[in-house]
Amino acid sequence: MPAKYKISYFDIRGKGELPRLVFAAAGKEFEDERLSGDKWTAFKPKTPYGQMPVLTVDDKTMINQTGAIARYLAREFGLYGSNNMENTKCDIIIETTVDVLTAMIKLHFEKDEAQKEELGKKFSTEVLPQFFTYLCKVLKENGGKFLVGSKLTVADMAAFDMLDKLTCNPTMGEGVYKDFAEVKKFYESVKTNANVQKYLEKRPAADM
Repeated sequence: MPAKYKISYFDIRGKGELPRLVFAAAGKEFEDERLSGDKWTAFKPKTPYGQMPVLTVDDKTMINQTGAIARYLAREFGLYGSNNMENTKCDIIIETTVDVLTAMIKLHFEKDEAQKEELGKKFSTEVLPQFFTYLCKVLKENGGKFLVGSKLTVADMAAFDMLDKLTCNPTMGEGVYKDFAEVKKFYESVKTNANVQKYLEKRPAADM
């Protein structure tokens, strides 16, 4: 009997979107539980570490931490690498996107206007160009279509998730990688994957 999965997170994309995208890429069903207010307050003490996202498997086992969830699902659904080196390359991509997301979140929540302007400048002139240049390099070394191996993996979904957050951000959009044609081509390729496209078409509208 297939396992039963539930992802619990806030009604935003944030750190909960990568696990959702891994489910989508694998074509697997899952319950997308989106919590806020009193529901989150009531659920929080039940979580392993007082935070979300949390993956609940078969109504009993809870797995926390986005990276751990994504890797678990990737192993379950054949979306990891084909050997230890490829798995490690997937891990590198995941951790790299975490660095970019961390910088993006810091910018988003900064209250001091002067500091926010400085963070925004650094993000657009240093963080993003470094990220896009790195993706181009990895894609070129791996044949241009996938970041790791010869099939869609959790690495592709992690990179796509980050690119999608940038593309859907009203202050950024596709223009952020206008000088990186390989990145745009990669983004569109993953976006038009049949399973991913099906998920995106019905995905609830939500903030970053």
